[in-house]
Amino acid sequence: MRLFMKFLVTGGTGFVGSHLVDLLCEKGFEVICPVRSARSLRHLSPKAAAVIPLDTLEGYAISHGPFDYVIHVAGATRALTYEAYHDANVLFTSKLLRIFSREPLRSRLQRFIHISSQAVVGPSNDTDTPKEEDAPPAPISWYAHSKMEAEKAVTEAGQYIPVTIVRPSTVFGPRDADVLGVFKAVRWRIAPYIAGPDRFVSIIYVEDLTTGILAAALSPTSVGKTYFLTNTRPVIWREFVLQVADVCGTPGVSLPLPTALVRFTAFLGDTASRLAHRPLLIRSDKLQELLQTAWVCSPEKARRDFGWRARTPLEEAIRKTFEWYKTHGWL
Repeated sequence: MRLFMKFLVTGGTGFVGSHLVDLLCEKGFEVICPVRSARSLRHLSPKAAAVIPLDTLEGYAISHGPFDYVIHVAGATRALTYEAYHDANVLFTSKLLRIFSREPLRSRLQRFIHISSQAVVGPSNDTDTPKEEDAPPAPISWYAHSKMEAEKAVTEAGQYIPVTIVRPSTVFGPRDADVLGVFKAVRWRIAPYIAGPDRFVSIIYVEDLTTGILAAALSPTSVGKTYFLTNTRPVIWREFVLQVADVCGTPGVSLPLPTALVRFTAFLGDTASRLAHRPLLIRSDKLQELLQTAWVCSPEKARRDFGWRARTPLEEAIRKTFEWYKTHGWL
């Protein structure tokens, strides 16, 4: 393996993508990030990675030398319509694959890593039987369906370029805006969760995820394969919220939310999203995923193939996330 390698990372301004860029730069790799607008770099520092306009990507790649690795993180996790998910998650992925499946770019490309989602295979049948990578797709949301279609495009491109698909479980950590709501709630000394049976969720800290993505990219055994990246043990969401409260130093009172109230909240989310012309987190489409009792997958294939496992203890991950939120004024 050559010591000098060039990485293209899409989605470098986002939550997972920016952490991945940080890791790659720490390792001494050259990193290029195509962005739609250089005015909105968010968590991405142009001092760490080269930033180029997205619409110049193909010409840049040809004129400045091909890439060794493409890690495709970009995509929509929220959208108002399936068409919007399809545009962001399927059509954009297909466009990248067309670019890098042509010469002279594909001749040097060592891997195209596609960051997908556990949601593609749907919820688990029970808490004792985690989903494995060979489970048939069973998406239950627009988002999951669009990620499934993107995976199909990547698999088809595998006949031209070396590909690997990574499916993270629920991700949290510094810069995450979704799980932030849990941290905000516990500051009011409440620990909200959906009432009813315990809901088991596979979860992963973002820094563990990025080390897994890089390990999958560099492993010769991962070509043409799909991997779940997650902690070995799932969490009970009710207990996770209480642990967040404890780590934050504001022990909370459990607040079970009736399913009817959650459904009504999703209805309000639909209405507010349409009025604001931007998708809120809790909507009817997302509700189908929230009400499931088990989102559990196994990371064993990644451990067997390239020796990866999540190493950050959950309490430490929560504390590091909380401290980042406080330092950066998110709490």
